[in-house]
Amino acid sequence: MNTLGVIVNLDKPGAAEIRPRLLELAARLGLTLRFDPESARDLPNAALLDCEDFPGQVDAVLTMGGDGTLLGAVRRMGDRPVPLLGVNLGKLGFLTGVTEAELEAALTALARGTVESSRRRLLESETRQGKALALNDVVLSWGGSSHIAHLEVSVNGEAITTYTCDGLILATPTGSTGHSLSAGGPVLHPETDALVLCPICPHAMAVRPVVLPGQSRVRVRLCDHSKPLVLACDGQQLGEIGPGDALEVAASPVTVELLHLPGYQYWDVLRQKLHWRGSAVSGLTA
Repeated sequence: MNTLGVIVNLDKPGAAEIRPRLLELAARLGLTLRFDPESARDLPNAALLDCEDFPGQVDAVLTMGGDGTLLGAVRRMGDRPVPLLGVNLGKLGFLTGVTEAELEAALTALARGTVESSRRRLLESETRQGKALALNDVVLSWGGSSHIAHLEVSVNGEAITTYTCDGLILATPTGSTGHSLSAGGPVLHPETDALVLCPICPHAMAVRPVVLPGQSRVRVRLCDHSKPLVLACDGQQLGEIGPGDALEVAASPVTVELLHLPGYQYWDVLRQKLHWRGSAVSGLTA
């Protein structure tokens, strides 16, 4: 992987100062960098290429920021995402598993072709306004009123229930450690062929998140007497869903390849990020 697209979240503390080191390491390893224009602000002589043009022009994309930076790159590349390696300059970083201290090791692995990878399926959402892709989740939430929402949910044409709640999250296994986890949803291994249906603050104690087969097609209709809700894909607000409107969500044929350092272990990441502690018997440590 000799030509890399680069996206840097310059809002992260210290992000701008990392770029000269990145250029130095790339030159030493024989890597060619193409910066998204905003990421090269005040960086003279950087070669530029819009993120939307990365497909077909670069071998991989290096994102430097948080998970949101990586998700934004996936969204901008559309249905032809290039393999991504995320360097975490934020707080949690489930998707961006490389630390700033490991930047040289990551570039070396890219140059030598020793990176490991995992392929993640995207979700496709569809409303009357159009379609959108998401790596983490599709969320209906809040809107402009504090009133509760009423959502009729069916799966593959079969009615499930009408949720009385503040909103609804449909998450991929990749996104199960995001908004869904905060709302009480389960953690799924990213290779699980499944979809999480997680109501937000349901007004019934018996209502719990549901794990559906990965090829399920979910239809969510906002009841006629309900308040409008905001639709977001991977945290990006796409518009408002009004009473009587419907949202359909299903697995997309589009997948994205996430790159990792050699020796990457998913459960090691979870133990570290979620502060899981093992027992003396198991010998697991965080």
